[in-house]
Amino acid sequence: MLWRRAAALLVVAALMPWPLIGPHHWWAFVLATAAIAVALRLVLGAQWPRDAGLKLSPVQALSVVAAFAVVAAASMMLLHHVYQAAGLTVTAPAIADQAGFLFQAMNEEILFRALLIGLVVAAMRPASLLSLLLISLGLALVFPAAHFLMYRFTNPMHLALSLPALATLFCAGLAMNNLYLAFRHIGFSWALHAGWNVVWLPATFYDVATNAQLHEPQIFQRVLGAPAVTASAGAMAVLSLTFLAWKRSRIA
Repeated sequence: MLWRRAAALLVVAALMPWPLIGPHHWWAFVLATAAIAVALRLVLGAQWPRDAGLKLSPVQALSVVAAFAVVAAASMMLLHHVYQAAGLTVTAPAIADQAGFLFQAMNEEILFRALLIGLVVAAMRPASLLSLLLISLGLALVFPAAHFLMYRFTNPMHLALSLPALATLFCAGLAMNNLYLAFRHIGFSWALHAGWNVVWLPATFYDVATNAQLHEPQIFQRVLGAPAVTASAGAMAVLSLTFLAWKRSRIA
């Protein structure tokens, strides 16, 4: 029922931000995932894994792990050049912090992909590829909007992200939306999201010129606003759109 999906969306939206309040601890993301699972079981009933986009076959799960490894390796190669061009030095992230960001990406995928897109699809029942693409494009705006509002109004720095950084977030959101719509589970959108996040978000960043440590909004600005990152996100958006269209044509 739509009201259950809407209630689940609101509950997860309320639970997801609390690990970001105060100092970041890897275990806070794990606890948030556990709280989300309990809440979804209570709201959605026994079918909650399907509605949360978590119902995968063993073969699909293995494919997701492989995709995650490929994305993480490609991200490391890309970021090596981005850091040099942006004048950044980076310390290697702790394994525990990287593990926490696996759950952080899962929490966001459950909210933005499975619950939000799932609710819109259930309400609109799109029958054509064009309608799916419009849903994907429209909801892709939520991803940069959420980051812009968070860093502009709730972060002490009150930093407004640049247009290139917002474009990167939009293209990444579009790519992940398309992957969810193509497979109807969050496995591959999570692999893309987590494979990127674990490589750089838990690291500590310093400006080469001043040796000053950078805070998260500044890091987003310098890394996501890099031309190579924006171009890569745009390429992923185009490839995912092409894949969604191909997969729909096989069903039709």
